[in-house]
Amino acid sequence: MSGYATKKQAMKSKKNRYESILHIKNSFFLIKLFTAIFIISTLFHCGGGESDPGSELYSDSGLLFGPAGDRGIEQDLDMLPDSNGQIVTQLRATIADARAGTTEIYRVRYLSDNLEVVGFIVKPYDNQSNYPVIIFNRGGNREFGKITEDTLEYLSFLSSKGYVVLASQYRGNDGGQGQEEFGGADINDVLNLLPLAKSLPFIDANNIFMLGYSRGGMMTYLAIKSGVEINAAAVVGGLTDLEQAYNEREAEMQRIIEELVGMDPFAWEARSAVHWPEMINIPVLILHGEADERVSVSHATKLAQLLTEEGKVHKLTLFADGNHSLSTHYQEKHTAIFEWFETYTNF
Repeated sequence: MSGYATKKQAMKSKKNRYESILHIKNSFFLIKLFTAIFIISTLFHCGGGESDPGSELYSDSGLLFGPAGDRGIEQDLDMLPDSNGQIVTQLRATIADARAGTTEIYRVRYLSDNLEVVGFIVKPYDNQSNYPVIIFNRGGNREFGKITEDTLEYLSFLSSKGYVVLASQYRGNDGGQGQEEFGGADINDVLNLLPLAKSLPFIDANNIFMLGYSRGGMMTYLAIKSGVEINAAAVVGGLTDLEQAYNEREAEMQRIIEELVGMDPFAWEARSAVHWPEMINIPVLILHGEADERVSVSHATKLAQLLTEEGKVHKLTLFADGNHSLSTHYQEKHTAIFEWFETYTNF
């Protein structure tokens, strides 16, 4: 073989080796690319639509959700009179909070009027039983004010005091089915947390309380009006008069009320506790800041006066410079709430 042929053959062999290496590198790149796409699509799938991702991992609002595993929530379905309150899916939630090791959080989809509604269960980490229950009613509307990592840190704080905490996103929100109604049929999503709670083996059905903030205060009053079986309730910055709220709020909030409730005065009155104080038959602690920038303090004082006239058990506490959520009086607020619940605890 001539020198030219030998050189040509060597160059061809080198080219073949280069093409083989390039093919291998491209294959590894494609594998890595598809793996990355799979991981990203899994982690950032938010469970919207008709079902949760089941056994997948995904994140939402800074939270990481994953399979419930061996510590998943078990229900005694015989305790449910119908399908309301039945858990359809559940995922464990992970938050970066100091109480993360003392409480555990589950994101659930539960049935309410044959709709799958998103909610949360937060419980002490140990496996003891007979924990009292707090039904927590969030504020806001639709996705605004929905339960996020910050809210779950707060619910973990409540749970760390020895309570099992249940909370609803209300129908139509956070990927749940149905339509948000701002105190219409979505009150059933709160009421149906009661049979859910009573089906859990680690709760004390004789000690169930309710805590509502802002719009959640309205939901608390509506639940009481509906005859909810709880020991006592506490309301912070609660809305009691929808007409007053409409007249006092900015155009954006007025538009939201028009969209979610409409302009029917009967629908407004049905959501306003000042129109039916005689139906507040549960002891209620009313906490309100006099500097509340969203729900004026007169919502609290008007209802308290009406409850006094009706001879209803209640307590009104006002905070001179308190804001809407009373974050300005964090310690005093919670001391009052827990003392109120303890007063009406059955031992």
